[in-house]
This record gives sequence, C-alpha cells and structure tokens, in this order.
Amino acid sequence: MLVTEYAKGNELNFRVESLKVYGVLVELLGEERERRGDGYVLVSYRELWEGCKAAGVVNGVDEGFAVMMDMVGVVEAGGLIGRERVSGGSWVRS
Repeated sequence: MLVTEYAKGNELNFRVESLKVYGVLVELLGEERERRGDGYVLVSYRELWEGCKAAGVVNGVDEGFAVMMDMVGVVEAGGLIGRERVSGGSWVRS
C-alpha cells in the first residue's frame, strides 16, 4: 500500500522509479556482510537512506525518507526482495 502523495500521484512511473531503490539494496547486499543461515542480511534504514541519497534516488523529493520506504514496499510486493522488518532496519534477501 502506497502511503505518500508522491507515490500515489503517478503509480505506474513510481513503480519503475522503485527499481532504483532495488539497485541500491543489491549494492548493499553485495558488500561483505554477515548473513543469517537463510541468506538474509541486516540493512539499516540509515545506510539505505544514505545509499539512496548518494545514488540520487530521492533527491529533491518532499518526504524523501517516506518515499524511499514506499519504494522498498513496491520492490518487496513485486517479489524482488524478501524482507523482515526490525527496529532500525530490515533483514533483506534478494
């Protein structure tokens, strides 16, 4: 479910834009990290936010963090990632 007005304003285009967040996640998952036995890796919201800002994903967007989280939800709903939410981040598997 999309929360932000930015996401609701042009849902089809927003879904395509969400692939940029997927790219940031794939990059973060490719780093040397500790993995759980089921392949999930802990990604903090801060490092995801910083990665998205560096990649220009949410630059110039009002409520950028909320828009980023909408994008993560779209990527998850599309089956590109598995995600378990925890305080301060998510366990993610692609």
